[in-house]
Amino acid sequence: MFRKLSIFLLFVLLCCFASATGDVDNPNFRKTKTFTIPYKGGISDVSKVFSSISTLKGIQYYSNSHERWETLYKEAGFINNTKEKKFVADDKIIVKPATNYYCLLQDNSLGDCVFKINYSESGNTVTATFILVEPLTFWGITGVQANDLCIQLKATKVQDTIQAVITIEARYREISFVEDLIPKSLDARIDALYRWMTTAVSKK
Repeated sequence: MFRKLSIFLLFVLLCCFASATGDVDNPNFRKTKTFTIPYKGGISDVSKVFSSISTLKGIQYYSNSHERWETLYKEAGFINNTKEKKFVADDKIIVKPATNYYCLLQDNSLGDCVFKINYSESGNTVTATFILVEPLTFWGITGVQANDLCIQLKATKVQDTIQAVITIEARYREISFVEDLIPKSLDARIDALYRWMTTAVSKK
């Protein structure tokens, strides 16, 4: 029981996706990863990557607790609403700026994680911001409240490259015995998203 609870509290912080997003009030955790992807296509194709939520299904991450590679999201996709949570195919969603969409990511350790997604595009930059809409709880313990977990994916076209940023920002329940394990677990999750983004953009 203690081990499962520890894993849960760790992964509560890690479910999210490079500078502060500003969507979490008084965050006590923030992580940024920036990287460059060789790319000669248009920024509109990168927008399609960000709105291809179903392609997150099956991506791998390295589990530090199990010391092996595992599947991060067993299911992933847009959903019709936060009550019915019926999956909607990516190609049925017409993405518009300043419009809220919802997705469900079935996390390997946390189960169903529901996020609100907002897309924006300005010049050569596209951004996708994911905000948790349902608290993450386990055995009656709430680790992160709704709105206290934010993922941001950002891509800017610069000549023949994409300058990419992944940001995680969260306010979580502080428990001292897991805090020393958070960085390694978080890096594993960011790396999984980094590999997904790099692979998907390179195919365009």
